[in-house]
Amino acid sequence: MKLNFIKTNPTENMTVFISDPLPRQKYIEIANHIMDYNHIHAEQVGFIENISSQNSQACVRLHMMGGEFCVNATRSLAAILVQRQHCKIQKKEEKYIVPLEVSGLDELVFCEVELNNQKNDMNSFISTAKISSPQNIEDFSINYNNTTIKGKLVEFPGITHLVVNDNKIDSKKNFFMNLKKNFEDLKFEALGVMFYDEERSYMQPLVYVKSTESLIWERGCGSGTAAVGAVHSYNSQKNIELIVNQPGGSLEVITQWCENSVDNIYIKGVVDIVAEGILYI
Repeated sequence: MKLNFIKTNPTENMTVFISDPLPRQKYIEIANHIMDYNHIHAEQVGFIENISSQNSQACVRLHMMGGEFCVNATRSLAAILVQRQHCKIQKKEEKYIVPLEVSGLDELVFCEVELNNQKNDMNSFISTAKISSPQNIEDFSINYNNTTIKGKLVEFPGITHLVVNDNKIDSKKNFFMNLKKNFEDLKFEALGVMFYDEERSYMQPLVYVKSTESLIWERGCGSGTAAVGAVHSYNSQKNIELIVNQPGGSLEVITQWCENSVDNIYIKGVVDIVAEGILYI
């Protein structure tokens, strides 16, 4: 099978998009091939689809490999559409407004995209995604190696994150497997553990996608960054602006606190379009 692809680098959370129409039941199989080290190699795969109806404001629909929601993939696709001058994009001063349908969410996601002036070419952009507030934020504790590990559980549509300090965790992967057993009966498309050092504002994201059974140390995680921002806003009960450093770079999170809850969240960072062409499955 011959497929057209585009590869992007949003904070080194390497993402491949497939632009050819395919049956969704093939997505998982194809994604697993693409992510493999001996193929194109990426942390995740998204599939570009037609919008759900002709009346939709969206440019296109993004469906992730496991039906999950991914902020970095959403930001990346918005950058691709700006580069290709999609007809539904609106320009507001120096920014482009890109509406998208995305898997894991019922509402549209609006992205703001501008050229990355530090690189000054049409392959690098600053892309900001506005996402809705978490469905739930709650205290969470789990027994690990006879120690109680406490954190905050943050539930978004399409993905759930645990934000936790890793000071008392000797093996992060073993900790995750223990956590996964506790979540066996819960419904989620993707589950992430954000090992967060507040003093350095440094995060190591570990993300599991249920349908593909993939567990990946991501170089950067957009929704995980949103979870960290939501926790800060929840704890301080105010708006926050925060740079969250990650293995692949940094992302900025901006939250709005309104009527005792986190309202809107914005995730902002660089997206580089690094390759496009034809791949073989």
